[in-house]
Amino acid sequence: MTKRILVTAFEPFAGRKLNPALEVMAKLKPAAFKGCRLYREKLPVSGRAVGGRIAALISKIKPDYLISLGLAAGETGLRVERFALNMQDYGIKDNAGYRPQGKKIAGGGPAAYFVNADPLKLVAAARKAGVPAYASNHAGAYVCNHLMYEAMRAIAAAGQKTRFAFIHLPLTTEMALLEKPGRGVPPSLPLALLVKAVEAAIKAIR
Repeated sequence: MTKRILVTAFEPFAGRKLNPALEVMAKLKPAAFKGCRLYREKLPVSGRAVGGRIAALISKIKPDYLISLGLAAGETGLRVERFALNMQDYGIKDNAGYRPQGKKIAGGGPAAYFVNADPLKLVAAARKAGVPAYASNHAGAYVCNHLMYEAMRAIAAAGQKTRFAFIHLPLTTEMALLEKPGRGVPPSLPLALLVKAVEAAIKAIR
């Protein structure tokens, strides 16, 4: 039976014109995932919209595996998240101009959701592919965390067996070269290497 893989990536935000998550997702080759059908979806960097969007995708596609990609500028490698907090505390406005501070995502929801995929397996696969990676205990309190929480909440509410993982990516080297001269050079990795690492991590979730 063909398995369904849903990969999501956020649109650009924080004044940048590119997001490595979108670029990596676009480069993933369906043929690399034998016995699976690959679905790709772009998500808005909007706390008010992302929950409904991911819940609708989970309901429609009913993925066996869900891997969400986001940007963590300043990281030196892949950061695989362990859990999401029931908290919205944005350091900057999202793309819709929303900036909650210290608010819960779901009033009656649990304080946190642990992802149901094993982050250490994804980390090991990425490192084997030649990219530094580690498991993280804190996804922040911005839209990435919001998406994680809402994805796990939707999976639990639907009673589905979808395995979910969230991977934060550094800037691509190509993006770092677009940064204005005279500023500190942010950590980065080549796009091709990030694609290789994410592909390996996706295979490891199965």
